[in-house]
Amino acid sequence: MTAASGTHMLDARILEELRFDGRIGRNELAAKLGASRPTISKRLNTLFSTGRAQVVGIVHPSTIGLEALAHVSISVDQPVRQVAGRVAALHDIPYVSLTSGRYPLVVEIRTQGPPQLTATLDRIRSIDGVRDTNTLFYSDLIIDVGRPEKASAASIDALDTRLLAVLQEDGRASYATLAAAAGTSAGTARLRVKRLIDERIVHVAALSGPGHGDTEYAVGFGVRASGRTAGLAPLLAELPGLRFLAATIGRFDLVGTVHAAVLEDVVGALDTVRALRPVLEVDSWVHLVTVKERYSNVPPLSGELREQS
Repeated sequence: MTAASGTHMLDARILEELRFDGRIGRNELAAKLGASRPTISKRLNTLFSTGRAQVVGIVHPSTIGLEALAHVSISVDQPVRQVAGRVAALHDIPYVSLTSGRYPLVVEIRTQGPPQLTATLDRIRSIDGVRDTNTLFYSDLIIDVGRPEKASAASIDALDTRLLAVLQEDGRASYATLAAAAGTSAGTARLRVKRLIDERIVHVAALSGPGHGDTEYAVGFGVRASGRTAGLAPLLAELPGLRFLAATIGRFDLVGTVHAAVLEDVVGALDTVRALRPVLEVDSWVHLVTVKERYSNVPPLSGELREQS
């Protein structure tokens, strides 16, 4: 094994651990991976500084007041990267991906309500280079990225909300930074963040940085089904590698995303979907490049927040 391939494998293992627990300490990470702390620190710094990875807190959209959600497929008449950059500049769009298939660009909209969703769709259509859009409105977000739980208004207070805002920008922010931003003590910040994580109100995890490919394949799929789809969603939720699933209104009844280390596993997952009795049709597309993935409803914080451990 060459030094370069060894480094690549270590980076992949670090990213895997960070997807499970984005706040894992450097000492614990070194122990789990059988590497020295200086080596882990060096690889973490490289992953973050080059933009290959970002660690953020992922919160269910309804927890932060985002109730109107949609998946938009876009056809273009200009170079797709240029159009994607213009679309990604819109605040209400947390996810932008270059894809294979009929539509070279897929985005997600998350807004407070239908009027804001309609306004964002209008802004997308007015962007230079956008030729056509096809929209799927979410009737139910069944599995979100990171699988955070939907939290009721009674389960979080103003302090929790301030802490969540910081974590959404930097999931590895130190407790001192969290405390200063939220106006509390470091001890209180630690206890509150632990509760938010334990109750899955927030899932702190690594996402691939904009413009960087993942260490896995990500394949989106849309399903048309006969009859009621309520019984189909739980079956799809059991698919290995499924990281996103929503019931939709539009050309598909359900839309999801499967991740796998090899494409053969994706083929198997899609064959499993096709074999389900209510399924009439399955369409799929490969996510080639992630242009934007930032699940936050607040403007970026000034300065860099970094874990001190």
